[in-house]
Parts: sequence; C-alpha cells; structure tokens
Amino acid sequence: MGLPPLPHVTVQVMKLIDDPRASTRDFERVITQDAALAAKVLRMANSAYYGGNGRISTVSRAIAVLGMNTIRTIVMSLTFHAMVHARQRKSRFNRQEYWRHSLATAIAGRVLARLKRSKWDEEVFLAGLLHDIGKLIADQFLPEEMEVFISRSMEITSGTVEEVLALESKVLGFTHTELGEFAAQKWNLPASIRAGIACHHDPARADKEFFEPAALVHAANCLVNQAEIGVLIPGIQHEIDPAVKEFLAIPEEQYEPIRLVVAKEVIEAQAAFGVV
Repeated sequence: MGLPPLPHVTVQVMKLIDDPRASTRDFERVITQDAALAAKVLRMANSAYYGGNGRISTVSRAIAVLGMNTIRTIVMSLTFHAMVHARQRKSRFNRQEYWRHSLATAIAGRVLARLKRSKWDEEVFLAGLLHDIGKLIADQFLPEEMEVFISRSMEITSGTVEEVLALESKVLGFTHTELGEFAAQKWNLPASIRAGIACHHDPARADKEFFEPAALVHAANCLVNQAEIGVLIPGIQHEIDPAVKEFLAIPEEQYEPIRLVVAKEVIEAQAAFGVV
C-alpha cells in the first residue's frame, strides 16, 4: 500500500527532536520554510489551550516558551488535522467524530501521563492522537472494504474489542492497529509513539522499554470510549487491562473526574485547531 509521505517540514521537525545538537534556531529555520504552517503554529501557541494569550509573536518565541517537544507535538498535530480534514469522497466514516475521538485520546493520555509523572507525556499525546491512524488510511485506500466493515460493525450491538478486530481482519485483510504500525514505521516515528499506536488494544505486546507509553494510550482510549467521545462503533465494551490498572494505581473513584476533565479540554483544544 503506497502511503502518502509526511510533509517535508514535519519530517524535519521530527528528526530535530532526536538530534542532541539541535537548537531553537534550527527549529525556527525548518518551521518558517512553510509560511502557512508557521502561522498555524503561532495561532496554536497563542491559543487558550497552550496559554499563549496573544503574547507570542515569533516562532522562536513560541519554541522558547513552549519547548521543542511541545512544538513537535503542535506540528505533528497540525499535519494530522490536515490529513483528517482533507477533502474526500462521501463515506460512512465520520471524520469529525474520528477527529474528536483521536484528540480526546491524546488529551486523556497526557492527563494520565502527568498523573504518573511520566517522561513520555508528549509522546503519549502524539501516540494517542495517531492511535487509530489505520482507520483513516483504510478509509482512504480501501473505501469499498471500509464501507463493508462499517456496515457489519453496526450490527454488533454488544461486543468486545476482539470481535471488532477480528471483523476488521476478515473484511480488510488486517486490523487498524497493524495498518497503523505499518504507517508509523514508514513515517519513521519514534519507537515510543509506534508502540502506543501498535499496542493500544494490547499493551502487553509492547517491548518492555515502551510498555508505559503503550499502557497510557490504552487506558486513555478506554476512558474516552467509556465517556462516548467520538465513538464510531457504539455498544463495544472497552475495559482497561488489569495489568495497566495496576500500573496506573489510580483509585476507581478518580476515573470519572478524569473523564470530565478530558471532555472539557477537548472543547478547548478543538478551539485551538479552529474547530468547534
């Protein structure tokens, strides 16, 4: 399957994060190659969600205030937002709800990461945002099969994630997690982000080094589905894996407040992207 490449600027920004010699000036030079992207980065940096409050007037200032990791997250998020909202044929795949679900999973992942004081908070945000990228790719490249899958999945009134994945594999030839892992490898995304995408339904599959980001994305996805934010297939049970619950060590009564915080932040984040 010939996946579209990531935009050149996005690729360069992702590479800079892994370069210990990279400076603020390097990030500024790369981002300002694309005037439209630079303007969007500034708009995001000045949004209420990122706390800029109109004080940030240059890309270098945005990097200084928010940090390189956050700027990477913004650039990749804008790239993904453009992918989701690119003009496409009519289909039953609801891209607006898909975007809300992806964004909510990213936010929930970051909330959980910060509760755990995890070093992976930005990686978990991006992995959460991209965790269902396989569904978007399938809708673009396998439209007829995706229509069949959506139609049949709607007949599952009370099923499990495993049943849906089995149906995906039967209709599409692979699951959205397998397709997402393929895309993440092709785009050369960091291993921590790849793990979150590939293992968000089965974090035990992740390499031991990346169990934490995979577990956080898994839990975030479950919480967002339980809160019914951007649910594409209703009636599916999403329970956090017992090993992940043990890892999180969050009292049961705290999950509902977390879901409420995520729902509120989704509204603020959508406004930052210019989506309400």
